[in-house]
Amino acid sequence: MWKRIVSRCLCLCILVAPVAPTYAGGSFEGYDISDGIPSPIPGQIVARPVPQRWDTRCIPVQFSLNTTLDPVPNPLGPAMLSLAEAAPALQQAFDVWNNIPTSYIDMRLTGSVDNPGFAGFDMINEVTFRANLSEDVIALSFPISFIQDVELVDGDDIDGDGDSDVSHQISTCADIDGDGDIEFPAGFYEAGTIVDSDIEFNTVENRLTIDPAEADTEVDSVDLISIAAHEFGHAHGLSHTLINQRSAGDGTSATMFPFFDTGDPNDELGFRTLAEDDIAFSSLLYPEGSASEGPAALGPGEIAWNDVFGVITGELRHGRSHQSIAGGSIFAVDRQTGGMVSSAFSGTIQLSFDPATGGLFVVDDPSFSIIDGTYVLPVPDGHFAVGAEAVDGFPASSASINFTTEVGAAFGQQDFHEEIFYKNILVSPGEVRGGIDLVTQPAINLRNFGALTTSGFIGAPPGRFYAVRIPAEQLIAAVQGQHLSLRAAEFFTAPLGSAGDASVVPVFAEALLTTGVVNSDGTASVDLENPLQRVTGFIGQDNDFAPLFFRYPHQLGELVRQGIQTGHIQNLFLVLQVPTTTPFPGISALPPLIGLSDVSPLFGLSYISDDGGVTFAPRLDLDFMFGLVLGEPPAPPQAAHDR
Repeated sequence: MWKRIVSRCLCLCILVAPVAPTYAGGSFEGYDISDGIPSPIPGQIVARPVPQRWDTRCIPVQFSLNTTLDPVPNPLGPAMLSLAEAAPALQQAFDVWNNIPTSYIDMRLTGSVDNPGFAGFDMINEVTFRANLSEDVIALSFPISFIQDVELVDGDDIDGDGDSDVSHQISTCADIDGDGDIEFPAGFYEAGTIVDSDIEFNTVENRLTIDPAEADTEVDSVDLISIAAHEFGHAHGLSHTLINQRSAGDGTSATMFPFFDTGDPNDELGFRTLAEDDIAFSSLLYPEGSASEGPAALGPGEIAWNDVFGVITGELRHGRSHQSIAGGSIFAVDRQTGGMVSSAFSGTIQLSFDPATGGLFVVDDPSFSIIDGTYVLPVPDGHFAVGAEAVDGFPASSASINFTTEVGAAFGQQDFHEEIFYKNILVSPGEVRGGIDLVTQPAINLRNFGALTTSGFIGAPPGRFYAVRIPAEQLIAAVQGQHLSLRAAEFFTAPLGSAGDASVVPVFAEALLTTGVVNSDGTASVDLENPLQRVTGFIGQDNDFAPLFFRYPHQLGELVRQGIQTGHIQNLFLVLQVPTTTPFPGISALPPLIGLSDVSPLFGLSYISDDGGVTFAPRLDLDFMFGLVLGEPPAPPQAAHDR
């Protein structure tokens, strides 16, 4: 069963009331109002998102374990986990990040707190099994940061509890007065500096385990080390990522993916091991070897960031609106291994902050709200393909990432198709490979389906064919007499996430673009022997649209146009075939799934064949989520103006 891993950020400015919490990812984004620039909204000022991170004076970051629930509650039966067992497991999760040789982050469980209530802003970095969370939320991170640059002086009370939180007698963060909370050294701190970070685990709805052998298919049983590793990623400033399939052979998610399949032991335990993306961004935020002294200085066993990583930089722009895109997902794929190496979110934005209420607002003007579409993508030494994907809800929504993705969504920018723009970018350690600019291609979408209802079919036999018909008249009407260019097919695919197969890559026997006819009885005859395009061993995506990019799209479009004109082509069919052999992979041993919609009005263009493709029977109760992507015809030339 999918459960959410929720992360909230609360930002504050000393002597200014904290704002209401928002859901976020990161780099976890705080915001900066230091410049005090008036916004277009009267009485408000400009707020610019900034990365949340710990100041080096607070590293190692000290966390305290709430001791008021011992043993840890178990909603499924007798308590089975003591705090004495949980504490080293939590430190093991911290060490998942601490052991990155190119990142200087260091987080430690150093103390305890006796808090009978819920965690809150008190200058104690609390890890607690007391939480007030909804049923589908396993855990929550709650980092708090400054919203403007501040000069802290001795005696400042940051959390407003009447007790000093700043001392000129220390040079590193410490509990100097022995009262359990952390004091900061006096001095200057940038906006975005984290001052308090709490992590809550939902033990009302979930049994927490620590032994890998205890990871099972019980959907309300969760591996503590895995979920803690995710939350501790947020605790030091990392965002969610869209990577929920590491490669064509590894369906496990990156540790910072926002959803967790509690019915799949392999997916659960996979969160214990960082993906390349997790490592790259922790290292980008805390680059080892970036200082000659302090936590960022090289020590035994540590490796300088720029001896391992380089960066790819550029800008993402929208091909139709010509706007810079805020919150598009840029990704790099290793050319040698085919693995997803890293993904970043594009864009620099600004918001409007109301000092009276602490509220944040989006100004309804993209020229103000979106400054640019730049991105920074860290990668190791190698050759990479670079592409972009919209943050459109599949596999995660813009609201689950950060302010930047939400602003892009607010202006309708997350409507482009996944695409590879560069196929061979060479990056060496320490190199900044700049100018890798991406412009999305305008497209015409032929989608004969409504919104996603569910994924199916779990009972599909080996070799089943799924097909969606694109009538010739729909193609011709779409291009309105202009040139026909067939760019790609897109198939919504999924493993059986709801029952425990999220770690499995959904692989189909083949994917085709072909032709066919509708028979008098309503069935279809589909030409499987002479397809226009065919890919065997088609790699689907996990709860997302998997593209099948066509070779020679312009020539293919002309071939189809001529076939329609002569009457040889009456319909195009988009076809997927379920693997022909069993058992299917995964703990449930069920087939890969496709997206289904029962949203009215139904199109009635979906078909199934279970007889080897001889006859395709219509499914009039469901639409299959297969679409065809056409190149958008060029705009007609504008008439010259008289001078």
